[in-house]
Amino acid sequence: MALCRGRLEVMDVKKRVNKMFAEIANNSGSENSPFHAYLEEILKQNLQLEIINQIAKSITIEMSFEEMMEDVATKLQQIISYDLLNLCLLENGELVVKTAMPKDTPALNIGTVLDPQGSWSWEVVRRKQFSIKTDIQHDGGVYARGLFEYGINSFVIVPVMARSGILGTLNLGSRKLGAYKESDAHFLQQVADQLGLIIENARLYREEAMLREKWENSYKMVSSLMKETEKRNTQLKIINQIAKSITVEMSLEDILDSIADKLKTIISYDHLSICLLEAEGLVIKASLPKEGQLLGKGAVFALDDSGPAKAINQKKIIFRPDIAASQVRFPEDRELLQLGISSGIIVPLIVKGKAIGTLILGSRVPYTYSEEDATFLEHVADQLALCIENARLYAEESKIKQEWEATFNATTDMIMVIDRECRLVRVNKAVEKLHVEFKKPIRVGEKCYLCFNPKGQECKNCPARCVFLTRRPVSQRFHLSSGRILDITAYPIFGDDGHVREVVNTIKDVTEKVNMEAQLVQSAKLAAIGELAAGVAHELNSPLTAIIGDALLLLRDEEVYSPDKRKLILEDIRKCGERCKNIIQNLSTFARQEQYTFETLNLNDIVEDALSLVSYQIEKSCIKIFKELQEELPPVVGSRQHLEQVIVNFLLNARDSFEGKETRQIYIRSGRRGQYVYIAVEDTGCGIDPDQLDQIFTPFYTTKKRGTGLGLSICKKIADDHGGKIEVKSQVGKGSTFSLLIPVAEQQGDL
Repeated sequence: MALCRGRLEVMDVKKRVNKMFAEIANNSGSENSPFHAYLEEILKQNLQLEIINQIAKSITIEMSFEEMMEDVATKLQQIISYDLLNLCLLENGELVVKTAMPKDTPALNIGTVLDPQGSWSWEVVRRKQFSIKTDIQHDGGVYARGLFEYGINSFVIVPVMARSGILGTLNLGSRKLGAYKESDAHFLQQVADQLGLIIENARLYREEAMLREKWENSYKMVSSLMKETEKRNTQLKIINQIAKSITVEMSLEDILDSIADKLKTIISYDHLSICLLEAEGLVIKASLPKEGQLLGKGAVFALDDSGPAKAINQKKIIFRPDIAASQVRFPEDRELLQLGISSGIIVPLIVKGKAIGTLILGSRVPYTYSEEDATFLEHVADQLALCIENARLYAEESKIKQEWEATFNATTDMIMVIDRECRLVRVNKAVEKLHVEFKKPIRVGEKCYLCFNPKGQECKNCPARCVFLTRRPVSQRFHLSSGRILDITAYPIFGDDGHVREVVNTIKDVTEKVNMEAQLVQSAKLAAIGELAAGVAHELNSPLTAIIGDALLLLRDEEVYSPDKRKLILEDIRKCGERCKNIIQNLSTFARQEQYTFETLNLNDIVEDALSLVSYQIEKSCIKIFKELQEELPPVVGSRQHLEQVIVNFLLNARDSFEGKETRQIYIRSGRRGQYVYIAVEDTGCGIDPDQLDQIFTPFYTTKKRGTGLGLSICKKIADDHGGKIEVKSQVGKGSTFSLLIPVAEQQGDL
């Protein structure tokens, strides 16, 4: 309507102007008079102002961009002639043709992006001043060539301005040469200014409308969120109340009673039950209402085809919107219908990804439960499952605690727990045996050294203190004045912060064990001495024969020999005597029964002492011994006779391994391997079957026809007592290698 009204008003104005021109011409007598030209210019300006005014009045911000430009184009056509009209607007730094009239023009059609370098419109945008091209054929350039091909000969471009700055350009083109004058550009500039104001107002209006729409949508969303949040808060409040009302000491019936009324405030039900997965099936552990036997406490659902079984197997909620009309049937449907239950929902109870049971709700009204109810019940089920699992774990923990306490007190070894202040936190009944030894009361909360140290002061080498410092287990052996021997092993108990919070001391009375082990070691030594007897006799026979022969020479021909000759014979007697003394001393040392005496040793010396005892026995069996001992071997700290016993055992075992073998060789090597010094005894004997390797250190286990089976078990204990180890490599038919590894002196701690 605004467009049509604008056209009529323009036509009326033009008629009035033409009528005025006719009257003036009649009165002035000449149309070419100056007055006539002046009056014509005045009337043209008035007409232009009228057009601008009507443009402002006819265009509203509700109009579309196309409607607005069509109205402007129609009004302009009444006062200024053109064959091409373009409106170009700046968008994201580009100048784009937004309106082109006529619409089918090939030049500057809608959507064309103007070249910033070769476009006249860009020139006007940058200068913010209009531009008139009276003969574009002579202006050159790609831009002009496109217009000229369309038949445009003259062109006027004015900037479209607004309060925010320049918006673009309004362009008119005509097929006439020199069609536009400066007055036309001024008029078009006023139209462009009006157009810029309208465009900016329209933009602001659209932005305001968008903001209003966003605000309205936001308000609706906030209102919806507030309602949803209020409902959610109510549900969370119920869930929180359920969590608070359940304790680990409650039975499942008590748990169901505590949540029943709270659930009623949110969701409707006529049947409520909890069933748990057990060996015989899904068992209802609690049910409401309690009266009646159908689907009550103790009822069992099948594990394969029941509704609760499906919920557990699929770990998802099962809806029963209309049980009577449902095509999916479950065995329990008959009982549900007898109870009058028309709809139901089965929610799995899941803890750490494992389904432990179900929460079941039933209603006498069909289609009672929705997806929204399911979401709420899922949260309830999660909380319920956690509470049930916590109650189960609490029961198990209580049972384990009782069993542990019974075991703790039934253990014959003494056990005590000590804190960082050396206070006794807990002791078992076996510790009471120490009361007789120390004649002091043993009370929890008392300082341990006040109970066990006769001097009543902190022990010098307290194992608990060592554990607190090193954060590692510590073992020590104590010899009491009464003769009892106690092995104490202290273990760290770490707190949540990673620090040692307490120490557990286990105390074992090993008096009998130590005495028995000493007897076994001595028995093994005596057995070895029996085997060495012939070798020792041979070793003694040679020097004794030399002593007797030299003595007879001196007695028979005393005057024959000069003093120097007699001195040589006497020196030979002395050396042979020393040799006999050393052999007897080595045998005596080997056979001696005594506790460990640790000293700094060279393992090469141990090898030589051992060979002095067994070399004859080995060589008598046609066995060759090869020594490859590393010079300047690092020292170790050890008990000489015990380490020698290990090497002797290795050598005797090697000697016994050559039954039926032609190649009989024993290699003895020494050296350093990391933090250990080793002695390796390798033989080319029969080797050991792989199935027997794990048993060779077991006491009384032997693969030989003779022997006690104690040798290697004693060797292993000796190695362990030195902080070392024994390694064995063997291949059936090719031989074995036994290696004794003892820490180098600087690597050993206090023993």
